[in-house]
Amino acid sequence: MLKLRKIVSRIGTDIKAYYWAGIIFLLYFLGANFLFGVLCPQLIITGIPCAGCGLTRAAFCLIWGQVRQAAQINPSVFPAAFFLLYCGYFRYIKGKKIRKFGGILAILVAVMLVIYGCRMYRYFPDKEPYVYYENNLMAGRIPGYEEWISKQRLDFA
Repeated sequence: MLKLRKIVSRIGTDIKAYYWAGIIFLLYFLGANFLFGVLCPQLIITGIPCAGCGLTRAAFCLIWGQVRQAAQINPSVFPAAFFLLYCGYFRYIKGKKIRKFGGILAILVAVMLVIYGCRMYRYFPDKEPYVYYENNLMAGRIPGYEEWISKQRLDFA
C-alpha cells in the first residue's frame, strides 16, 4: 500500500509540474480540430503526413487489443509503447531517473523514421494515414506548391 501511495504521489507531482503544458496541448487540440479537422502540425502546414500520423489511432487499437489493426495503422506504436512503459517503470514504480533515456529515445526516433520512410514510399498518397491533406496552409500561400506536390505524388505512385 505504501508503494502504491508513492507511485500516485509521483504521478501527482508530474501532473502539477506539467499542468500548463497539458492546458496548452488541450487548447491546441481543440483549435486544430476545429479549424483543420486534423491534429498533426506537419499535416496542417505542408499536407504531408509525419512519422507520428496515425500513432494515436494505433495506440487506441493496441489498448483495446486490436494488435493487427494497430500494426496496419502505424507499426511505430510498438516501440513507442515499449519506450513509454520503460520510462513509466523507472519514473513511477522505481522512483529513479530513467536510465539511458537519450540513447533509447534516439533509437526510437531512428526506428520511427525508418518505418515512416518505408511506409511513405509504399503507401503515399493513397492509403491512410499516408494521404495528402489538401487543405494545408502552404497550398494556398506558396505559388506552385500544389503543382510540386502533385508531381511528387505521381513520382511516389
